[in-house]
This record gives sequence, C-alpha cells and structure tokens, in this order.
Amino acid sequence: MPLPMAHGLIGASIVAGVRPASHRGLAPLIAGAFLANAADLDFGAVFLLDSGSLHRSFTHSLVFALAICSLLVVLFGMRQLRLALAYGLAYASHGLLDSIATRDGVGVALFWPFTTERFAFGWPGVSALPFRLSVLGLIESSIVEFLFFAPFLVFALCVRQLAPSIRGRNKAELIEPGLH
Repeated sequence: MPLPMAHGLIGASIVAGVRPASHRGLAPLIAGAFLANAADLDFGAVFLLDSGSLHRSFTHSLVFALAICSLLVVLFGMRQLRLALAYGLAYASHGLLDSIATRDGVGVALFWPFTTERFAFGWPGVSALPFRLSVLGLIESSIVEFLFFAPFLVFALCVRQLAPSIRGRNKAELIEPGLH
C-alpha cells in the first residue's frame, strides 16, 4: 500500500498535467494531492465500526471516483469541467495505485458496486504494508516514494510550462527552425 507521499505526488502530477492554464500556483496541486489521499479517509469508518473490511472498498472504487468527479462538475459548473476532471482523476488514482502496488493482504474493490472482488497486482518497489513499518521504515519508504514519484510531477510541470511556447509557434518553425 503506497504511503501518502506517493498518492499525493501522483495526484498533484495529474492536476499539473490536466488543469486549465488559468489555475496555476500551488493551490490546485495541493488540492490534487489531498484528493489523491482522500480515499483513505475510510480509515475513520474502520476505526468507528471496528471493521477492517471497509478499507479499500467503495471509497477506492472507480465508480466512487466518478461520483466525486460528477459532484465536482456540479459544484464548479461546466465552465470548470477540465478542473473537475483533473481533480476526479487525482481521486481515482488512489484506488488504481493501491491495486497496482498491493502484494500482501487484501486488494482493492476497484469495480464496486458491480463486484466486490478485490484486485492486487503486486507491482514491486512501493511500500506494501506501511502499518507494519517502524518510524524509520516509514521515513525511508517516504523518501523512496518521493524519489520515485516526484519526477512525474516535475515532468508534468515542465510540459505545461513548455506547452504554450510550442503551441505559439507555427508548424513551419517547428519543422525548420530559423528559416521563417
């Protein structure tokens, strides 16, 4: 199970790449990082109801992510559809990343409510069960996740920074620079 570091960086990367150009700055990236971690708020229900089976269930599903995205479209309006989609994709990334990284234990109910089957694809290299790690292990895993996932955010930000200058050139300049 990836730590909040991995989820946050992936969520921020998605928002950095998809958000409208009018939504610059840190706030949209922070919102994307928060939404990418929000599926784990189901831990509250796990503790309140003393039921571990609730974790990685409906809040991690793609249908629930679609519901979150739809709610954001309603809240933001159709004029901010792209921002709502960016945030919805950031939220959806949580369940997908958990299912990809899960090696041990229970998988993720990606397709709830259509099936309660849980998916675990066991991709190596991402922390598997952080609650079994010591404090030093958590710090070490967070550093590893930062080093692995931060380049995605840097790449998304760089592409977005370069995109307007590339779009501003005409096709001839891109094919034969300096001739026009």
